[in-house]
Formats: sequence, C-alpha cells, structure tokens
Amino acid sequence: MIIQHVKLNIINERNSLLNIIHNQDCIEGMLSLPAGSVDVVVTSPPYNLDIKYGTYKDDLPRDSYLKWLDDVFAGVKHCLKDNGHFFLNVGYSNIDPWVGMDVGNVARKHFVLQNNFTWVKSIYVDGKTSGHFKPINSKRFSNPTWEHLFHFTKNGAVECDKLAIGVPYEWDCNIDNSGRMRGRLVKKMGFDNFKHFEKTATPEQVNELQVALAEKLANTPERPTTRDRGNTWYIPYDTIATRDKRGKHPATFPVALVEQCIQFTGIKDGVLLDPFMGSGTSAIASINQQFDYIGYDIDVDYIEFATHRINAQVKDINQPKYQLFDIGC
Repeated sequence: MIIQHVKLNIINERNSLLNIIHNQDCIEGMLSLPAGSVDVVVTSPPYNLDIKYGTYKDDLPRDSYLKWLDDVFAGVKHCLKDNGHFFLNVGYSNIDPWVGMDVGNVARKHFVLQNNFTWVKSIYVDGKTSGHFKPINSKRFSNPTWEHLFHFTKNGAVECDKLAIGVPYEWDCNIDNSGRMRGRLVKKMGFDNFKHFEKTATPEQVNELQVALAEKLANTPERPTTRDRGNTWYIPYDTIATRDKRGKHPATFPVALVEQCIQFTGIKDGVLLDPFMGSGTSAIASINQQFDYIGYDIDVDYIEFATHRINAQVKDINQPKYQLFDIGC
C-alpha cells in the first residue's frame, strides 16, 4: 500500500488543507500552509536517542539534530497564529539528560516560554504508586517518571483558560463565612464579639445586624469550586490495549495529554497541527475536542495505522462534522 495523502473529508469542504495526514516532510509542509493559519501545535519530536522508528533514523549528530529542529520550529512559527499556542513534549533520558533543555533552547529562538509544565507519568503518594513507567536496570540512575512539556507562545502574553482543566477547590477553613461577616459587623456596631452582642444587644440592634448581614451576603461572590491545577500534570498512560493505540510506533503520548493542552488554551473549534503525527494520537484528541487538525509523517506504516484508528474513532462518536477516511491504495 502506498499512501501519498490520507484524507478525512470535511462535509462543508471549507479548507482542503484540514483533517489530512500528509506523507510529507513537515518543514516543507508547514511552510506551504498559509501564515498564521493554526491555533494550536502539539507535538513530540524524535528525541535523537537512537529510538527505533520505522523510517526515521534517530541518531543524528547533536548539532545536526538541533539545526534540523531549528528549521522545524521556524515552520511552526510561520503557520501559528500570533495568539496561538505551541506545546512541545520532550522526553527525559538519564544517558542524555540535557537533550530536553537543548531542544527547548532551540525553540527559544523563535518563541517565548510562557509555561513550563512537567508531565508526570507515575507518582508515589500516601503509600500508593499511581501511573506507569518503564523501569531501568541501573545502579546509577533512577527510573524516569516524567517528561518536559514546554508551552510556547509568540509573545508570552497569550491568555489561557486555566480553569478549563481546573481541580476541585478544597477549602481548609471550617468556619462559616457568614459567621466571620457577623463577627466583623458586630465589632463595627461597638461590641467586643458576637457573644457580647448576644448578651447585650437591643431588639433594634439585632434587626440592624440581620439587615446588614443579609446585604453583605447578597453582595458577596460565591466561593470558587475549581482552581488552577498548576504546572505539574499527572496523566498516566492508558496501559489497556496499548498496542491497539500505538501500533508499531515506539514512543507515544496519551490522548488525554493532547486534550488537556487543547482545553488549557480555551480555544473552541480551532485547528491543531502535529508535525510528527505518528500513530495519530493528536488527531484522535482533536476529533474528541471538536478541532480540525493537520498532520505530517514520513512513515507510511504509521499513517496507515492512524487511518484505521481515526476511522474507528469517527464511527464511535458519530459526529456529522467528519466522514470516514478514504484510503488510497
């Protein structure tokens, strides 16, 4: 099977570039897109750690590798909107611990690092290990349980919707807020505290307090129910049927990671681009979040696998926005 382009047709056909996985070099592809046409970029480039990809050789000299990524990031900058978001996931390696920071510094030439997230894959809390990691046999190094997730923008001042991925707000105070207000009000009325008020207040003063308290409560905003989760994101791998979601690709990230990036931006119905589409994870997350997407990959086997994976997802969600892939043979 030879696939030049794998298309997911748009019913309204508003843009022939959307929802296509291109079997094409991503630099060439991104530079051919209209400038400022993409809302969000989420990707994880090859780590240059001699990972056994299908087509790509992951063992360039460091200078050549970083120069190549410089060209990739220039392509990202070209097609990203001025208020767009670029999420760059780079793994951590004990044998090459600077690779993630070296890659981040290359992107720094083109973008501003607005948020520096840590993607936690496994964590030990309160006597329990949650998540999954790949153990290593070493007397020197600890098991890597996290990866870099750099959030770049063009100017460092792009607004985000932090509460879109917020966590429950846990109040650590067991004092009723109305009780605090009541205490402040009786002091303004000249009493030492509420006990003093209860013992000595006249009926008129009691009524005065009730009216003042009611007005105060009416003008007090409700306590928030969610808060910013911070820059540590615990997102474990889905270890069930992993092969069905990864195919032959040796280094994937979870759908939930891409979805959380999309949600964090606060953008609705946008366009996501992944220069290294691989097994199609970013496409699946885009479909789940009602985004259009553009992807690139040089490996025909990965594109074929992503095709079947996306077809299955489109059938599951039954969204009229999408049609099934038409796979050329």
